[in-house]
Amino acid sequence: MQHLQHLAQQARNAFYWTSFDPDKRGKQTIDEHESQLQSDLESIPENEHERYISKYVELFAYWLSAHSRCASSAITGGSGFNVRKAEKANNAEHNAYQKFDEWRDNAKKAIAKRIEQNKPEAQKRSEAWERLERQILSSAATIHGINKGLERGYSKALFVSSIYQHVEVFAKKGDFETVQLAIDCIRKFNETMSVVITERHKFFKLAERAEIKKETIEERAEKENQELLIIGGKVVYNYAIDRLQLLFDEKPSYNIISSLKKNGFRWAPSETAWQRQLTGNAIYSTKYFLKENNLFIPKP
Repeated sequence: MQHLQHLAQQARNAFYWTSFDPDKRGKQTIDEHESQLQSDLESIPENEHERYISKYVELFAYWLSAHSRCASSAITGGSGFNVRKAEKANNAEHNAYQKFDEWRDNAKKAIAKRIEQNKPEAQKRSEAWERLERQILSSAATIHGINKGLERGYSKALFVSSIYQHVEVFAKKGDFETVQLAIDCIRKFNETMSVVITERHKFFKLAERAEIKKETIEERAEKENQELLIIGGKVVYNYAIDRLQLLFDEKPSYNIISSLKKNGFRWAPSETAWQRQLTGNAIYSTKYFLKENNLFIPKP
């Protein structure tokens, strides 16, 4: 399906003063972006198509309009050519296309994020394990090559550390099941190929760490949230999702937002809150942020 052909005349006009053949250049531009749009739609769910197409066409047309004000002295002739006006038009055209390009990038990332969030939990866990397993086996294969003298110039310790760090991420989240799968994977490799990580290594203690973290998370999830009123909002200790949150009655000022980011908070649209993981450091940073920005409610 063609979505840009109705802009054919506008595309021709866009290159009227910058091309010796504006009809050909306009058609080429329409065809290139039609192909780009179709490619984008292939990776976007059908229920997102209408909104994406509408915004794509709007920004593409805006860029064409900006381009129509550009001119080349080679086309118009050098006599009386206004260089300053041309530079201003070129800058406006560049900004228009940059806005268009940045929107595409951000829109596709946002859609991909929504797709990921909407996946069933079982699918997310399965895909996460598949990625981790590939990382583990890739490093293990290299270590095996080092053990056999087939891989030279590599540090075995670095690859062992890489495996440990990748699995530690899941231990810190309390994902005991995934950590145990990783440990079983290494043990199987040790038995069938060669020993890549010895049983004395702290790697095999990650299951214990994951289990303790999992129990802590489950205990916290049962706790009732705590709230602290501040000027223009409130602080929420959200134990259910292990987050320290800041909720404001109105959008904070630029300085407040900068201070939030500086103190490790990130905007979570799904929670309509600025938040970070609920840790001792988070509590300290929150107190510092509130004091720095005079947001504590004065005691009577």
